[in-house]
Amino acid sequence: MSDQNHCRDDDDRDAGGISDNGDDRPLYLRVRDALMQRIETGKWRPGQVIPNEHEIAREFDVSQGTARRALTMLTEIGYLTRRQGAGTWVQEDSPAVRYRFFSFYDKNNERITPDSRDVESTIARANSKERLALELDGKAKVIRITRTRTRDGRPFIAERLSIPEAHFPNLTNEDLPDALYDHYQKVHKIMIVATADKIDAVPADAPTAEQLRVKVGTPLLKIDRIAYTLRQKPVEWRVWLCHLKDAHYVARM
Repeated sequence: MSDQNHCRDDDDRDAGGISDNGDDRPLYLRVRDALMQRIETGKWRPGQVIPNEHEIAREFDVSQGTARRALTMLTEIGYLTRRQGAGTWVQEDSPAVRYRFFSFYDKNNERITPDSRDVESTIARANSKERLALELDGKAKVIRITRTRTRDGRPFIAERLSIPEAHFPNLTNEDLPDALYDHYQKVHKIMIVATADKIDAVPADAPTAEQLRVKVGTPLLKIDRIAYTLRQKPVEWRVWLCHLKDAHYVARM
């Protein structure tokens, strides 16, 4: 989220190819968001080769350096793949892409791909904590989801999350996959582009200990996460209580 605080590019002038609408952010961020919108809406499909930086610079009336910076940012967060001499294309669907924000690894530094069970979802009036986390008004409703994430059939994360019902109509009637961010994008056209994690160590209480099959008081890693969209709006509040036996969490800045 700190990209807003970068200094403006040398060519940060009004760009003929970008709608201003009062957006005074640097041009590279505005170009990035315009390109990301094409991925989010499906205009650019997984595996599709996209225009090169020269063509993007011409289209948006920006410098080649600005176009390159926007493409580099999309590559770094896993939405594009760039290869010298082969061009740039939209990243194809894969576990690495679906779980790019699920940064748990085993003792061999192999990414853990989780499963889910005991999934429950309900709709309720947002409480004060949910309104604060998701920037909702007093009458807003949220969808609350709880589930157990498993690793090789063994529970290792107790998960609960809240999302604004207005953004995800009918989600409670949908068959929810393990990778919810991917589902948000494909079904509801909402792309998660950044997360902010607050990390703490907590002892397992009785309900969580039973859910994770550990003793009461067992040390757990607590990850309190807000997920943000393309427009930097919070659309999900997620809390993980993790029993990381022979595993670790990697935070990339």
